[in-house]
Amino acid sequence: MSTLKLQPRRRHLAAAITIALTSAFIAIAVLAVGFVGEAVKAQVTGPVQGASALVQPAFTTEGDAASASPESIGKVDGADGAFYKTDNTFAIALDEGETGKENPLDSKGTFVKVDTVRPGVDAHYVEGKAPSGDHEVAVDTSFAKKRNLKVGSQIGVQSLDSGQTLTFTVAGISRPQLAQVLNPGGTLTFGTAGIDTLTALEGDASEKASDYYTIAVVAKPGVSEEELVSNLKAAGYDAATVTEFLQDANLMALTVVTMLSALLAGFVLIAIATSALVVTNSFAVTMAQRRRSFALARALGAKRRQAMWAIVRDALLVGIIGSILGIVLAYLAWWALLLVGRFTYSEALPVVPGLNIFAILIPILASLILAVCASVFPAISASRVKPLEALRPAEIASGKHASLIRTIFASAVVALGVVVSLGSFVVEIVLKDSEFMILISMLCAFFGCLTILVGVIGLLPALIPPVAKLGNALASALGFTSARFAFLNLARHPKRTGITMSALIIGTTLMATMASGAVTAQNTFEHDITDRVPVDTIIAATDLPAGFLEKVQKTEGVDTARQVPTAELPFDAGAMTVYAPSAEDLQEVATSDSIEVPPPGELHMGKARAERFHVHDGETVTVNANDGSAREVTVRVKGKLSISLVAPETLDGLGIDVGKAVFVKFAAPDSPQRAHTTSIQLTGALSELSNQLPPETVTAQSFDGAQREVMATVIQTLLTITVALLAVAVVVAIVGVANTLSLSVIERSSEYALMRALGTSKGAIRAMLVWEGIFIAFLGSLVGVLLGTAFGMLGVRSLLAGEFDFYPAIPWLYLLMILLAGLIAGVLASILPGMRASATAPAQALAQRDE
Repeated sequence: MSTLKLQPRRRHLAAAITIALTSAFIAIAVLAVGFVGEAVKAQVTGPVQGASALVQPAFTTEGDAASASPESIGKVDGADGAFYKTDNTFAIALDEGETGKENPLDSKGTFVKVDTVRPGVDAHYVEGKAPSGDHEVAVDTSFAKKRNLKVGSQIGVQSLDSGQTLTFTVAGISRPQLAQVLNPGGTLTFGTAGIDTLTALEGDASEKASDYYTIAVVAKPGVSEEELVSNLKAAGYDAATVTEFLQDANLMALTVVTMLSALLAGFVLIAIATSALVVTNSFAVTMAQRRRSFALARALGAKRRQAMWAIVRDALLVGIIGSILGIVLAYLAWWALLLVGRFTYSEALPVVPGLNIFAILIPILASLILAVCASVFPAISASRVKPLEALRPAEIASGKHASLIRTIFASAVVALGVVVSLGSFVVEIVLKDSEFMILISMLCAFFGCLTILVGVIGLLPALIPPVAKLGNALASALGFTSARFAFLNLARHPKRTGITMSALIIGTTLMATMASGAVTAQNTFEHDITDRVPVDTIIAATDLPAGFLEKVQKTEGVDTARQVPTAELPFDAGAMTVYAPSAEDLQEVATSDSIEVPPPGELHMGKARAERFHVHDGETVTVNANDGSAREVTVRVKGKLSISLVAPETLDGLGIDVGKAVFVKFAAPDSPQRAHTTSIQLTGALSELSNQLPPETVTAQSFDGAQREVMATVIQTLLTITVALLAVAVVVAIVGVANTLSLSVIERSSEYALMRALGTSKGAIRAMLVWEGIFIAFLGSLVGVLLGTAFGMLGVRSLLAGEFDFYPAIPWLYLLMILLAGLIAGVLASILPGMRASATAPAQALAQRDE
């Protein structure tokens, strides 16, 4: 049996490619997790490298810093030096010509990490030496190239602690360390004197880094950590061993790596599931095509065990070859990413990827399990072949149609999924006040959507024939003969087509789910923010100096600014700031269309704000005017509005002191006005203007516009990353489409030969395969898009249950891109099968039908 060529190797090419892609994805995921883990560990351990103990800053009861410095601590018995632990310290390396703004966040420059010279630790200086003077600094090679710095160059640095701008001389240039991968801006290294200079308050030399920085202490040779800590405590310092610190720090690093591993594991499982469908389909179709060969082997005395082993053996071989190819591909891709990263990101990235044994073992093991599991049902089918089947005449293979029982069962599964999904809405009502309401709602939505997806995949063999017949009718009406034959063939093999399509549906459903969920979440959060504070920025004061509005309006990134009246209403719970914008003001600056000017005599605020000031909807509030008379306004609770609004004439009629407020609307992020200004920079600039006002006059400040834009940026970034990761599953599914078409060509070689003999052109045969590929890819993408859109909205709805008003959104561009990708993929997947189908001469194809 083992000498018979029952499984032509070329028929397993698609399965091998699928496994190679999957194992490559797994290997890259393992390499990424390992690399991030090493970088996080290096960042955690780097600040205490070479140290044996840590001394915390101590304060006396009067609040003055106790006498402690690296110099004094380094003289303690058993100590061999000390240095500042500056792992969470940053500064701004100012651009050339920049002098630094009062608010460091407004200064033009680069955020850089501040590091310190560690005694006894080799910093690998390529030029110069370690900095030691109070105005000396060392930079890494990446930062030096970006700024064109050399030893002796001057660089302006603004401290985030003191705000002062200082000039330092470059004393050395070092190779970037692995920990700097997480700090793309660069690293500035200072000696102890430099750290004191950088962190000292301007004009107050007594304020030093030792007042609030932990100090790492190096032990002399032969002195243990415990002995050094004991000596430090005896000297009056609050000390602990580095080992104790690293236990907690490593736990944090492990948590980060575990979370990243869990996230990537989810995408890996999705890719494996998709690959399993493709590989199973490949083995099943190949088995069906070689059924008579297995029957002949059985007639010649082969046992069932041998028939099963023939399938499993090939599966193992495909798994081993595919995994090895995938691992090689992964290392080449990872190496390319590192090289590109060194040129575009940071030279802290290694030149050559390190050997990770898990990146080899895990893909091989996963590939073997995948291949063997995918061969189980085909192997069982091979063992059930009867010897008499070898005596039957060869017939053109006919695909299996969906049984009535399967269709009914799959329909019931879909119905069950719909009921479970709708249960998330019921949970919100029944468990409204329960702390587990959101969790139960999410579980209902998740398992409901998963059940619907499984049911829809089960229904595919029943849905494909009528859809194919509809396509056949349309093709007939339009005169597309090649399309007619393609649809007829797909209707003959609904089970095979369904299995192939299901792999594509899984990938596109997940992509559409992420896209729909992301834009729905973004839309919901944006509405929530604008419903609470419908203005990007508010600066209110009892009075504003002349020209203040013009300064705000001229701030780069501001679209419109309006000055509106404001006042402080006295309540038992405190003074309430109210604003009185006109309809024209709101039209110009409001970010929400739902906001409007209150009717005269009414005071509008949100529910939370009403509860804070102990008022309720419809309550009449009395306000004492400056002349001693009483004026009344009626409270109206309006949704989640977190500011208080009255009409201008209402405020005028209250007879109280009126201040001024500026309502600001940001320019659109993609507008020319925002070309060089981020929301953070814009907020910083407006905050600096607000800080110029006398503090006692400022009554309110709000900068919610930046929050909205930052949230949108984070969501879009996460969406891009997840869609890119899910694209692997779609690529695997497209390989499955090409595999199905290739196996179909082999199976129907005699049909194509007959069509060629009857005068069908090569182009017409290739067109048939193109239409088949388009049908499988486009229909699978369409089903995935429809399911994913609904799943994404339902998921966000359950996640935000009871907390936010729901604002669904459809990511039309993403969905159109998925459908367009399906069309293009269908065409590409049909190229090679089409060439094979049209390349063989009719007589040769007839002779080789059972090759």
